[in-house]
Amino acid sequence: MTYRMALYGFGSFPVVYRHLVEVSRAERSPVEFCAILTTPNYRRVMREVLPQEDILDVYAELPRKPIGGDLSFLSGYRGSLVEDLAALKWARRKRTGRWRHDQGMDFYRLYKSFLIDRRATHLLMSGIETPDAKIAVAVAQEIGIGVIAPVDMRNLTGTYFSADSYETPPAYAAATPESRTRAAEFIQGFRRRALPARNTPGENRSSDDDQVLLESYLPSFTARVKGFIEAVCERPDLFDHEMIRVSVMRSFDPIRKIVRGLRRRRNETQYDIESADLLPPRSIFYPLQYTPESSINVPAPYFVDQFRVIDAVRFAMPSDCTLVVKEHPACLEMRPPAFIHRLRRVPGVMVANAAIPSVDMIKHADLTVTVTGTAAFEAFLLGRPAITIGPGLSAWALGGQSQLGDLRISLPAAIGRSIPDEFVTEQIAKLLSVRYPFFFATAHMDGEPMLRRGNIRRFWAGILDHLARERRMKETAA
Repeated sequence: MTYRMALYGFGSFPVVYRHLVEVSRAERSPVEFCAILTTPNYRRVMREVLPQEDILDVYAELPRKPIGGDLSFLSGYRGSLVEDLAALKWARRKRTGRWRHDQGMDFYRLYKSFLIDRRATHLLMSGIETPDAKIAVAVAQEIGIGVIAPVDMRNLTGTYFSADSYETPPAYAAATPESRTRAAEFIQGFRRRALPARNTPGENRSSDDDQVLLESYLPSFTARVKGFIEAVCERPDLFDHEMIRVSVMRSFDPIRKIVRGLRRRRNETQYDIESADLLPPRSIFYPLQYTPESSINVPAPYFVDQFRVIDAVRFAMPSDCTLVVKEHPACLEMRPPAFIHRLRRVPGVMVANAAIPSVDMIKHADLTVTVTGTAAFEAFLLGRPAITIGPGLSAWALGGQSQLGDLRISLPAAIGRSIPDEFVTEQIAKLLSVRYPFFFATAHMDGEPMLRRGNIRRFWAGILDHLARERRMKETAA
């Protein structure tokens, strides 16, 4: 069977895909490729391996003035276009709601036409971090194209492939005697010593293939500046001044360290609770999530303003409880100091020292609440009470998310309610049954964990295995 895979190339992911295409062709895999490039940065990299007609250059093809059109055109849209547009990390330039909605329709029309015209059977996503990425997934679901969205497995390490924007494990996930044994061993080990929430698969680090760094195709600083200016001149309608700030901060590390260091020093002293053993007698732990970030903007954009979560939880909790909020350590240098000042003035809320390990907070609190955060997954691994208010891996592991309208009932009921070990083992066994031992991230990270020959080969082997398991599942169902 021949597959036709569309590669969604956000940011520097075209570099990753270039190597993936080369590995596929070297192994004579039954896969043909086309690509969607959302930015102009790596056009050349993909044009060297794919013909022009198989590349959708969004930067060139997207209408300069949004067209939009009759809303009936969206009658088959999967999900909500308005919600998908809310996945925007930064509100760049002052655009009207009509302008953004019309541009969303233009993305929808462009992606749908390209995927149908190229007869794609699958859409391989990079990180789903933007409104147009969610639109691409919605288009694929509407026209019956298989979505392959790699998902980091947090504390378990490795990656699985989801078919949506909400980290839902594949339908073929199933616990086996072997995966149950591995799950039980992992859970016991985690409870003895909690593993970090993100790590490269340890079993492959020492392989010879992983010592081989692949071409990064990273332009020089001068070339990057030139490319930035050319991109602005090519599409001034897509430019805003925030892009200059971001580029400067990324390119001039000393400036970034000074600015963020000042903010960190102001934020790290703002707390009410010094250590986890000083929590109030009845406490609910809410770890703030990194924002703006795809982990919350994409699956649950309503809660990007995290005061919405904080208010919902404190209004629903029993009166003898205290909501304890802890800052995300990475956000100490990102979040405006006014945010924590405001938080400490809210009745029913106390702020914990950001240096306290989240696992210690989870063990001492009567309940852990997150929107989509990893803390709920860690609470699940520990068998501790936890709920999520948004979709994602944590919600799936717990058996579902709590609905905002039912929080006054579900939250008090969850306090002190431990999770049975049998259920934890079964869920983790299902995840281990779909786990592939490769690291998934963008190119050009420190140490280049993604652009290693062994990692790219395992990535491609995982995709082929996923396609085979998906096909067998459909044949069995038929």
